[in-house]
Amino acid sequence: MDAIGKPYSFVPPRFGRFVPALLQRCLPWYMNRKYGIEHWEVRGAEGLRASIDAGHGVILTPNHSRDSDSVGIGLTGIRAKTFPHFMTGWHVLLESRFQQFIIPRAGGFSVLREGNDRKSVRTAINLVAQNSRPLILFPEGYVTRTNDRLGILQEGAALIARQASSQRAKKNNGLAVVHPVIIKYQFCGDFEKVAESKLTRLEMNLGLSKDPMVAIIGRLERIREAVIHDREVKALGEASESLSEERASRLIDALLNPLEEAWGLINDAKDTYDRVRKIRLVILEHSTDKDVIEEENRRLHRQLAQCTWALKLSSYDQDYLAKEPCVERYMETLDSLEEDVFGSIQVSRPWRMVLEIGNAITVSPRDKILGQQLKEAMENQLATLATELNQPLP
Repeated sequence: MDAIGKPYSFVPPRFGRFVPALLQRCLPWYMNRKYGIEHWEVRGAEGLRASIDAGHGVILTPNHSRDSDSVGIGLTGIRAKTFPHFMTGWHVLLESRFQQFIIPRAGGFSVLREGNDRKSVRTAINLVAQNSRPLILFPEGYVTRTNDRLGILQEGAALIARQASSQRAKKNNGLAVVHPVIIKYQFCGDFEKVAESKLTRLEMNLGLSKDPMVAIIGRLERIREAVIHDREVKALGEASESLSEERASRLIDALLNPLEEAWGLINDAKDTYDRVRKIRLVILEHSTDKDVIEEENRRLHRQLAQCTWALKLSSYDQDYLAKEPCVERYMETLDSLEEDVFGSIQVSRPWRMVLEIGNAITVSPRDKILGQQLKEAMENQLATLATELNQPLP
């Protein structure tokens, strides 16, 4: 199921504890089976528990480099003995009838990422202002696919925190605090065996011959070059010879400029995520028109696919692996390419997942530096965990 042709309707959270408690019991098993995460650790749970016990309104702001973050963040609730609420994209609720049923009962509520979803924002503010159960918000807004690099933080989390703080202050109802959370992954399996299997599969699909003289990083770079080359030919009619960062920027424009022109949009967005959000909004609004026919829907799906590709390219960094050629960066780059080529990732195992809950940042109603404080705290935590957990390539 997808959002094309379906008018948005806000889905509120439920407040029962039976379903969240049941899901927490199943969560470690699910993370192992679905994502290959056999080992997990939560740090800083006592600080979160102290904020809850003090009656503060609590927001958790995790980074978001993998799909598994959305589920794995629930492990913090196990260690802190709480059942967090969470905001989730409406498209996630549309993926299956089971998710439509279970997500609200687990404490989740919908948000239309592409538009100004006032009901969702108001619900988030009220939860923090009135409830001692934490609220999870992913401030980057999308999956960045770079675990060691923080994406641009959107303004929503800081806005919700300030508004909730204002409500609590008016009612003399204590503080609102933000706990930054960093999720970091470490690969604990046979790196060379897994990498060889994935590289060979990709090379066969892309028609690349295996050269025994090419080192493991060189093979990955050849695959990445082939993927970018293919997208350039499809979008531009020819491949570019320029530097990779310039190529990614040029390709993003080639994908998004025609869509902005077709829908009468002005490219005044601050980043690719904002451009994609605006394009997706007009596409989804148009898709609900009763006169839209099947052929038009296929065209809209193709346009949404272009948006998805542009967003993937926005996290592309040619120096990401070169800056620190470690197992973890290699594996996530390899997984990203596998997803780009095949549409899904073959699970490798075992992975270790570390969730570090940072110290509480107290929020004031007119706090103008909260976003910067949050960014600095998350970047510092991320750098420390990367130093600890990243393993050198063999």
